[in-house]
Amino acid sequence: MKKSLRVMRVSILTALLAVSLTACEGGDEGGNGNGGSSGGDIGAISGSASGKGSVTEWEILTSEVMELYSSGDYTQGVKVAKHALQVAQQNDGPDHPNVALSLSNLAELYEARMEYAKAEPLYKRSLEILEKKFGQEDPFLVPTLLNMASLYNNIGREDEAHRMMERANNIQAK
Repeated sequence: MKKSLRVMRVSILTALLAVSLTACEGGDEGGNGNGGSSGGDIGAISGSASGKGSVTEWEILTSEVMELYSSGDYTQGVKVAKHALQVAQQNDGPDHPNVALSLSNLAELYEARMEYAKAEPLYKRSLEILEKKFGQEDPFLVPTLLNMASLYNNIGREDEAHRMMERANNIQAK
């Protein structure tokens, strides 16, 4: 029971990241990473959050992925997450934060299905995109670092899990 609570918490953090990234991308093209990372919930994904006046296809798919994850429908979640990833890549390019979030969401679903070998490269690519966009010490990295720590813990790579957790804690302490 303890492990599932932790995973859900990380999922909620990822949902908050979705709202924050959407708001950040809508207003500050420079992407300093400080725009809105500390508040909101999944319901805040709306036209006003995106700054575009209407909800995008990617936002709708991402919201559906979160609902499917929460309901435990991981198989359908993977299908929708793959579609969301494809939409993000087509609309925003391969190095956009929406792609990073889609990769992380897909990885979370694979991890929930205990398909760890599929999850790890997705988390790594997500982290790479976020580091490139926001820097090595930005709070936007924390959900992905926590997800990676959870994955490494699940597969018995405790040293790597500890490093990811420590890095996330250090970023949060700043």
